[in-house]
Amino acid sequence: MSKINLLLVVCNNEFNGTERYVVDLAKNLNKDEFNVIVATPMEGPLSLVLKENNIREEIYNNGKKYYYSFKGLHNLFRIMKANKIDIVHANAKFHPCIAAMFAGVKLKIETRHGIFYSKKQLENLSFPRKMYEYTKQFFVDDFIATSENDKETLIKYFNISRKKVSVLFLGIDFEDMENRSEGLFSYKPYDPSNEFIIGHIGRLTYQKAQEYLLEAFKIIAGKFEKARLVIVGSGENESTLKKYIEENSLNDKIVFKGYIKDIYREMQTYQVHVLTSRYEGTGYVNLEAMALGVPVITSNVGGAANFFTSGKDSIITEVENPGSTAEAIGKIISDEKQRELLIKNAFNTVKNYSVQRMAGETSVYYKNMLKALSK
Repeated sequence: MSKINLLLVVCNNEFNGTERYVVDLAKNLNKDEFNVIVATPMEGPLSLVLKENNIREEIYNNGKKYYYSFKGLHNLFRIMKANKIDIVHANAKFHPCIAAMFAGVKLKIETRHGIFYSKKQLENLSFPRKMYEYTKQFFVDDFIATSENDKETLIKYFNISRKKVSVLFLGIDFEDMENRSEGLFSYKPYDPSNEFIIGHIGRLTYQKAQEYLLEAFKIIAGKFEKARLVIVGSGENESTLKKYIEENSLNDKIVFKGYIKDIYREMQTYQVHVLTSRYEGTGYVNLEAMALGVPVITSNVGGAANFFTSGKDSIITEVENPGSTAEAIGKIISDEKQRELLIKNAFNTVKNYSVQRMAGETSVYYKNMLKALSK
Protein backbone atom coordinates (compact mmCIF):
# COMPACT_ATOMS: atom_id res chain seq x y z
CA MET A 1 0.00 0.00 0.00
CA SER A 2 1.41 3.41 -1.00
CA LYS A 3 1.99 6.08 1.59
CA ILE A 4 -0.45 8.96 2.09
CA ASN A 5 1.06 12.33 1.11
CA LEU A 6 0.04 14.86 3.77
CA LEU A 7 0.58 18.62 3.65
CA LEU A 8 0.17 20.46 6.96
CA VAL A 9 -0.15 24.20 6.34
CA VAL A 10 0.42 27.11 8.74
CA CYS A 11 0.23 30.85 8.05
CA ASN A 12 3.08 32.08 10.23
CA ASN A 13 6.52 30.81 11.15
CA GLU A 14 6.54 31.40 14.89
CA PHE A 15 6.17 28.59 17.42
CA ASN A 16 2.92 29.05 19.33
CA GLY A 17 0.11 26.59 20.07
CA THR A 18 -1.01 26.02 16.47
CA GLU A 19 2.53 25.40 15.26
CA ARG A 20 3.22 23.09 18.20
CA TYR A 21 0.19 21.03 17.21
CA VAL A 22 1.52 20.74 13.65
CA VAL A 23 5.00 19.70 14.82
CA ASP A 24 3.61 17.16 17.30
CA LEU A 25 1.40 15.67 14.61
CA ALA A 26 4.22 15.51 12.06
CA LYS A 27 6.57 13.87 14.60
CA ASN A 28 4.13 11.24 15.78
CA LEU A 29 2.26 10.07 12.68
CA ASN A 30 3.40 6.65 11.47
CA LYS A 31 6.23 7.21 8.97
CA ASP A 32 5.36 3.94 7.22
CA GLU A 33 1.90 5.29 6.42
CA PHE A 34 2.44 9.02 5.86
CA ASN A 35 4.82 11.27 3.96
CA VAL A 36 4.48 14.51 5.91
CA ILE A 37 5.39 17.99 4.65
CA VAL A 38 4.88 21.18 6.65
CA ALA A 39 4.24 24.27 4.52
CA THR A 40 5.32 27.59 6.08
CA PRO A 41 5.01 31.16 4.70
CA MET A 42 8.65 32.09 5.27
CA GLU A 43 11.76 31.01 7.15
CA GLY A 44 11.64 31.63 10.91
CA PRO A 45 11.71 30.06 14.39
CA LEU A 46 9.42 27.22 13.29
CA SER A 47 11.94 26.30 10.58
CA LEU A 48 14.54 25.54 13.27
CA VAL A 49 12.10 23.30 15.17
CA LEU A 50 11.19 21.42 12.00
CA LYS A 51 14.87 20.91 11.15
CA GLU A 52 15.66 19.67 14.68
CA ASN A 53 12.92 17.06 14.33
CA ASN A 54 13.80 16.01 10.76
CA ILE A 55 10.46 17.21 9.42
CA ARG A 56 10.41 18.33 5.80
CA GLU A 57 9.54 22.00 5.31
CA GLU A 58 8.32 23.68 2.13
CA ILE A 59 8.35 27.49 2.22
CA TYR A 60 5.61 28.97 0.04
CA ASN A 61 6.95 32.55 0.17
CA ASN A 62 3.70 34.20 1.18
CA GLY A 63 5.29 37.60 1.78
CA LYS A 64 3.47 38.15 5.09
CA LYS A 65 2.27 36.30 8.18
CA TYR A 66 -1.25 35.56 9.43
CA TYR A 67 -3.00 36.24 6.10
CA TYR A 68 -2.65 34.42 2.79
CA SER A 69 -1.54 36.30 -0.32
CA PHE A 70 -2.42 35.34 -3.88
CA LYS A 71 1.28 34.62 -4.45
CA GLY A 72 1.40 32.36 -1.41
CA LEU A 73 -1.70 30.39 -2.42
CA HIS A 74 -0.36 29.99 -5.96
CA ASN A 75 2.90 28.63 -4.56
CA LEU A 76 0.94 26.27 -2.30
CA PHE A 77 -0.91 25.02 -5.38
CA ARG A 78 2.43 24.26 -7.07
CA ILE A 79 3.70 22.43 -3.96
CA MET A 80 0.53 20.32 -3.84
CA LYS A 81 0.80 19.37 -7.52
CA ALA A 82 4.55 18.66 -7.39
CA ASN A 83 4.23 16.38 -4.36
CA LYS A 84 0.96 14.67 -5.39
CA ILE A 85 -0.65 15.61 -2.09
CA ASP A 86 -3.55 13.44 -0.91
CA ILE A 87 -4.53 15.48 2.15
CA VAL A 88 -4.25 19.21 2.81
CA HIS A 89 -4.67 19.98 6.50
CA ALA A 90 -4.92 23.74 7.08
CA ASN A 91 -4.31 25.24 10.50
CA ALA A 92 -5.62 28.72 11.28
CA LYS A 93 -7.55 29.82 8.16
CA PHE A 94 -9.13 27.68 5.46
CA HIS A 95 -7.60 29.32 2.37
CA PRO A 96 -5.14 26.49 1.55
CA CYS A 97 -8.22 24.32 0.96
CA ILE A 98 -9.18 26.59 -1.96
CA ALA A 99 -5.79 25.99 -3.57
CA ALA A 100 -6.26 22.28 -2.84
CA MET A 101 -9.57 22.23 -4.76
CA PHE A 102 -7.82 23.50 -7.89
CA ALA A 103 -4.91 21.09 -7.33
CA GLY A 104 -7.26 18.08 -7.21
CA VAL A 105 -6.38 17.13 -3.61
CA LYS A 106 -8.60 14.32 -2.33
CA LEU A 107 -9.17 15.51 1.25
CA LYS A 108 -9.28 19.12 2.49
CA ILE A 109 -9.41 19.78 6.26
CA GLU A 110 -9.11 22.76 8.55
CA THR A 111 -8.46 22.46 12.28
CA ARG A 112 -10.24 25.24 14.15
CA HIS A 113 -7.80 26.03 16.96
CA GLY A 114 -10.51 27.82 18.90
CA ILE A 115 -13.36 30.07 17.77
CA PHE A 116 -11.75 33.48 17.72
CA TYR A 117 -14.68 35.57 18.78
CA SER A 118 -15.83 36.47 22.27
CA LYS A 119 -19.36 35.46 23.23
CA LYS A 120 -20.48 39.07 22.85
CA GLN A 121 -18.96 39.22 19.37
CA LEU A 122 -20.61 35.94 18.37
CA GLU A 123 -24.02 37.25 19.40
CA ASN A 124 -23.54 40.46 17.39
CA LEU A 125 -21.86 39.20 14.20
CA SER A 126 -22.64 41.21 11.10
CA PHE A 127 -24.38 39.48 8.20
CA PRO A 128 -21.27 39.62 5.96
CA ARG A 129 -19.16 38.02 8.71
CA LYS A 130 -21.74 35.28 9.26
CA MET A 131 -21.82 34.57 5.53
CA TYR A 132 -18.01 34.46 5.42
CA GLU A 133 -17.91 31.85 8.19
CA TYR A 134 -20.84 29.91 6.68
CA THR A 135 -19.38 29.66 3.16
CA LYS A 136 -16.08 28.17 4.38
CA GLN A 137 -17.75 24.75 4.54
CA PHE A 138 -18.10 24.67 0.74
CA PHE A 139 -14.30 24.68 0.32
CA VAL A 140 -13.53 22.23 3.15
CA ASP A 141 -14.43 18.54 3.37
CA ASP A 142 -14.37 18.61 7.17
CA PHE A 143 -13.51 20.85 10.11
CA ILE A 144 -11.68 19.52 13.15
CA ALA A 145 -12.80 21.14 16.41
CA THR A 146 -10.61 20.56 19.47
CA SER A 147 -13.54 20.45 21.90
CA GLU A 148 -17.26 19.69 21.93
CA ASN A 149 -17.95 23.32 22.89
CA ASP A 150 -16.20 24.57 19.76
CA LYS A 151 -18.14 22.11 17.60
CA GLU A 152 -21.45 23.33 18.96
CA THR A 153 -20.36 26.96 18.48
CA LEU A 154 -19.58 26.32 14.80
CA ILE A 155 -23.00 24.78 14.31
CA LYS A 156 -24.98 27.34 16.31
CA TYR A 157 -23.40 30.62 15.21
CA PHE A 158 -22.03 29.81 11.72
CA ASN A 159 -24.66 27.28 10.62
CA ILE A 160 -21.98 24.73 9.72
CA SER A 161 -23.41 21.31 8.90
CA ARG A 162 -23.08 18.95 11.87
CA LYS A 163 -21.82 16.30 9.43
CA LYS A 164 -18.86 18.54 8.58
CA VAL A 165 -17.42 18.93 12.08
CA SER A 166 -15.36 16.27 13.86
CA VAL A 167 -13.87 16.52 17.34
CA LEU A 168 -10.26 15.46 17.94
CA PHE A 169 -8.59 16.39 21.22
CA LEU A 170 -5.14 17.93 21.42
CA GLY A 171 -2.28 16.20 23.21
CA ILE A 172 0.99 17.14 24.84
CA ASP A 173 4.42 15.54 24.61
CA PHE A 174 5.02 14.29 28.14
CA GLU A 175 8.46 12.86 27.34
CA ASP A 176 9.70 16.16 25.91
CA MET A 177 8.23 18.09 28.84
CA GLU A 178 9.91 15.79 31.36
CA ASN A 179 13.27 16.20 29.64
CA ARG A 180 12.94 20.00 29.71
CA SER A 181 11.61 20.42 33.25
CA GLU A 182 12.25 19.37 36.84
CA GLY A 183 9.85 16.45 36.51
CA LEU A 184 6.15 15.91 35.86
CA PHE A 185 3.11 15.69 38.15
CA SER A 186 4.88 16.78 41.31
CA TYR A 187 3.27 18.53 44.27
CA LYS A 188 5.44 21.17 45.90
CA PRO A 189 3.95 22.69 49.06
CA TYR A 190 3.97 26.46 49.34
CA ASP A 191 6.08 28.00 52.11
CA PRO A 192 4.09 30.99 53.49
CA SER A 193 7.33 32.78 54.37
CA ASN A 194 8.08 33.13 50.62
CA GLU A 195 6.41 35.18 47.92
CA PHE A 196 3.32 33.59 46.33
CA ILE A 197 3.99 33.65 42.59
CA ILE A 198 0.98 33.93 40.28
CA GLY A 199 2.08 33.15 36.73
CA HIS A 200 0.66 33.93 33.32
CA ILE A 201 2.11 32.80 29.98
CA GLY A 202 0.58 34.08 26.75
CA ARG A 203 0.65 36.65 23.98
CA LEU A 204 -0.31 40.12 25.19
CA THR A 205 -3.41 40.45 23.00
CA TYR A 206 -7.13 41.16 23.07
CA GLN A 207 -7.79 37.40 23.04
CA LYS A 208 -5.85 36.74 26.25
CA ALA A 209 -7.49 39.67 28.10
CA GLN A 210 -4.63 40.32 30.52
CA GLU A 211 -6.32 43.56 31.60
CA TYR A 212 -8.74 41.43 33.64
CA LEU A 213 -5.82 39.55 35.17
CA LEU A 214 -4.30 42.88 36.27
CA GLU A 215 -7.61 44.02 37.76
CA ALA A 216 -7.91 40.71 39.63
CA PHE A 217 -4.33 41.00 40.87
CA LYS A 218 -4.97 44.53 42.15
CA ILE A 219 -7.69 43.05 44.37
CA ILE A 220 -5.38 40.24 45.51
CA ALA A 221 -2.42 42.56 46.18
CA GLY A 222 -4.60 44.52 48.59
CA LYS A 223 -5.32 41.38 50.61
CA PHE A 224 -2.15 39.27 50.36
CA GLU A 225 1.10 41.16 50.91
CA LYS A 226 3.32 38.35 49.55
CA ALA A 227 1.41 37.93 46.26
CA ARG A 228 3.43 38.63 43.11
CA LEU A 229 2.45 38.38 39.42
CA VAL A 230 4.81 37.21 36.67
CA ILE A 231 3.76 37.73 33.04
CA VAL A 232 5.63 35.92 30.25
CA GLY A 233 5.02 36.92 26.64
CA SER A 234 4.88 39.93 24.35
CA GLY A 235 2.32 41.56 22.11
CA GLU A 236 0.52 44.70 21.02
CA ASN A 237 -1.13 45.30 24.42
CA GLU A 238 2.11 45.45 26.40
CA SER A 239 2.28 49.26 26.71
CA THR A 240 -1.39 49.49 27.78
CA LEU A 241 -0.89 46.86 30.46
CA LYS A 242 2.26 48.55 31.77
CA LYS A 243 0.42 51.87 31.90
CA TYR A 244 -2.26 50.29 34.13
CA ILE A 245 0.44 48.91 36.42
CA GLU A 246 2.09 52.32 36.68
CA GLU A 247 -1.20 54.12 37.36
CA ASN A 248 -2.13 51.65 40.11
CA SER A 249 1.32 51.61 41.82
CA LEU A 250 1.84 47.89 41.21
CA ASN A 251 5.35 48.10 39.73
CA ASP A 252 7.02 46.42 42.69
CA LYS A 253 4.58 43.48 42.58
CA ILE A 254 4.40 42.65 38.84
CA VAL A 255 7.23 41.48 36.57
CA PHE A 256 7.16 41.26 32.76
CA LYS A 257 9.64 38.69 31.49
CA GLY A 258 8.98 38.81 27.75
CA TYR A 259 9.93 35.70 25.77
CA ILE A 260 11.47 32.79 27.70
CA LYS A 261 12.85 29.73 25.92
CA ASP A 262 13.04 27.48 28.99
CA ILE A 263 9.32 27.84 29.59
CA TYR A 264 8.64 24.65 31.56
CA ARG A 265 11.15 25.37 34.32
CA GLU A 266 9.83 28.92 34.43
CA MET A 267 6.28 27.62 34.89
CA GLN A 268 7.37 25.37 37.75
CA THR A 269 8.35 28.45 39.78
CA TYR A 270 4.66 29.45 39.97
CA GLN A 271 2.26 28.57 42.77
CA VAL A 272 -0.65 28.93 40.32
CA HIS A 273 -1.10 29.69 36.61
CA VAL A 274 -3.98 31.97 35.58
CA LEU A 275 -5.60 32.35 32.16
CA THR A 276 -8.23 35.08 31.65
CA SER A 277 -8.89 34.67 27.91
CA ARG A 278 -11.96 36.02 26.15
CA TYR A 279 -11.79 33.02 23.82
CA GLU A 280 -9.50 30.03 23.56
CA GLY A 281 -9.20 26.61 21.97
CA THR A 282 -8.10 23.90 24.35
CA GLY A 283 -5.39 26.10 25.81
CA TYR A 284 -2.12 24.17 25.66
CA VAL A 285 -0.82 26.16 28.62
CA ASN A 286 -3.53 24.74 30.88
CA LEU A 287 -2.61 21.15 30.01
CA GLU A 288 1.10 21.88 30.41
CA ALA A 289 0.66 23.52 33.81
CA MET A 290 -1.35 20.52 35.01
CA ALA A 291 1.37 18.14 33.80
CA LEU A 292 4.03 20.15 35.63
CA GLY A 293 2.22 20.20 38.96
CA VAL A 294 1.00 23.80 38.77
CA PRO A 295 -2.66 24.43 39.67
CA VAL A 296 -4.77 26.03 36.95
CA ILE A 297 -7.28 28.88 37.02
CA THR A 298 -8.90 29.43 33.62
CA SER A 299 -11.81 31.41 32.24
CA ASN A 300 -14.78 29.41 30.97
CA VAL A 301 -13.96 29.53 27.26
CA GLY A 302 -13.28 27.00 24.52
CA GLY A 303 -12.94 23.48 25.82
CA ALA A 304 -12.35 24.35 29.48
CA ALA A 305 -15.64 22.90 30.69
CA ASN A 306 -15.23 19.86 28.39
CA PHE A 307 -11.83 18.93 29.78
CA PHE A 308 -11.79 20.16 33.38
CA THR A 309 -14.01 19.98 36.46
CA SER A 310 -13.99 23.21 38.44
CA GLY A 311 -13.12 22.68 42.09
CA LYS A 312 -11.67 19.25 41.39
CA ASP A 313 -8.74 19.59 38.95
CA SER A 314 -8.90 23.34 38.25
CA ILE A 315 -10.92 26.45 39.00
CA ILE A 316 -13.00 27.74 36.08
CA THR A 317 -13.91 31.43 36.34
CA GLU A 318 -16.44 33.69 34.65
CA VAL A 319 -15.31 35.35 31.42
CA GLU A 320 -14.33 39.04 31.59
CA ASN A 321 -14.89 39.00 35.36
CA PRO A 322 -11.85 40.08 37.42
CA GLY A 323 -13.79 39.57 40.65
CA SER A 324 -14.33 35.90 39.81
CA THR A 325 -10.63 35.49 38.99
CA ALA A 326 -9.56 37.27 42.20
CA GLU A 327 -11.84 35.02 44.25
CA ALA A 328 -10.27 31.92 42.67
CA ILE A 329 -6.71 33.15 43.31
CA GLY A 330 -7.64 33.96 46.90
CA LYS A 331 -8.85 30.39 47.44
CA ILE A 332 -5.56 28.99 46.18
CA ILE A 333 -3.49 31.32 48.37
CA SER A 334 -5.46 30.78 51.57
CA ASP A 335 -6.15 27.04 51.29
CA GLU A 336 -3.08 24.88 50.73
CA LYS A 337 -5.15 21.68 50.94
CA GLN A 338 -7.28 22.92 48.05
CA ARG A 339 -4.15 23.71 46.06
CA GLU A 340 -2.74 20.23 46.73
CA LEU A 341 -6.03 18.60 45.74
CA LEU A 342 -6.15 20.46 42.42
CA ILE A 343 -2.57 19.47 41.58
CA LYS A 344 -3.11 15.79 42.35
CA ASN A 345 -6.46 15.53 40.56
CA ALA A 346 -5.09 17.38 37.54
CA PHE A 347 -2.66 14.50 36.97
CA ASN A 348 -5.55 12.09 36.42
CA THR A 349 -7.14 14.52 33.98
CA VAL A 350 -4.20 15.49 31.85
CA LYS A 351 -2.53 12.07 31.55
CA ASN A 352 -5.23 11.12 29.03
CA TYR A 353 -4.14 13.80 26.56
CA SER A 354 -0.86 12.63 25.03
CA VAL A 355 0.50 13.45 21.58
CA GLN A 356 0.57 9.71 20.86
CA ARG A 357 -3.17 9.50 21.42
CA MET A 358 -3.73 12.63 19.33
CA ALA A 359 -1.62 11.34 16.42
CA GLY A 360 -3.21 7.87 16.57
CA GLU A 361 -6.75 9.24 16.50
CA THR A 362 -5.87 11.70 13.73
CA SER A 363 -4.32 8.92 11.64
CA VAL A 364 -7.51 6.85 11.89
CA TYR A 365 -9.54 9.97 11.08
CA TYR A 366 -7.50 10.69 7.93
CA LYS A 367 -7.86 7.14 6.62
CA ASN A 368 -11.58 6.94 7.38
CA MET A 369 -12.21 10.28 5.67
CA LEU A 370 -10.28 9.22 2.55
CA LYS A 371 -12.20 5.94 2.47
CA ALA A 372 -15.54 7.74 2.78
CA LEU A 373 -14.67 10.19 -0.01
CA SER A 374 -13.62 7.36 -2.35
CA LYS A 375 -17.04 5.67 -2.20
